[in-house]
Amino acid sequence: MLTLFCLLFINILTCKAYITQQEVCKSNVVVRAVILPKDSLIGQLTKPTVPRFYRLFEIKILEVFKDDLSTGWDNNSVHYSITKDTSFNPDADGCDIPDSDNPTEALLYFDSLNKVKRQCKVWTDLTKFEKKALKKDLYDCSCDLDLCYDPITRTKGKPNCDRAKMNMILCTKEQHNNQCVWKGSRKTCLSCNAYSKRKDFCKQPFNRWN
Repeated sequence: MLTLFCLLFINILTCKAYITQQEVCKSNVVVRAVILPKDSLIGQLTKPTVPRFYRLFEIKILEVFKDDLSTGWDNNSVHYSITKDTSFNPDADGCDIPDSDNPTEALLYFDSLNKVKRQCKVWTDLTKFEKKALKKDLYDCSCDLDLCYDPITRTKGKPNCDRAKMNMILCTKEQHNNQCVWKGSRKTCLSCNAYSKRKDFCKQPFNRWN
């Protein structure tokens, strides 16, 4: 029923579990940036031509978390970038952060330097878990999330957690056995505590209450 509702009424992306590590690892560039109000960069950069069904972002870089394209982007550098306009088609592959007369701090993903991907997020919408993982480079892109080990259920694959809390988990390689293992906030299904929805698994001898 939820799937049908998602397909009919809301942007499909919002109905999928958002795993930040997955978005970081499949993007070439990941930055924290300020989306500036329209025409903020006039006189600083040459304004590009914007294709039909796209809109223009004027951005100022605050932090670079990943740069596989060797952009050389520096903190406080400014840039133009385009994205598909989702105001006409909510399912278009574009960033849906709306235009504003005020600067908007955001997490932006790129595959090419001139185009913002749809998996953007307003920075204040990120959890403390996500911000810490990005700043400390904890998202291990050498791990295959579909083969990552869930220590609670002793199975491999993406855990069946509350979709709203999937942004508070990560898969990381353990040093002692080189195995990729899911870990997460105490609020997620990857933690065994008195409020865990996985009580049946947590009570088994091979799991510890933490």
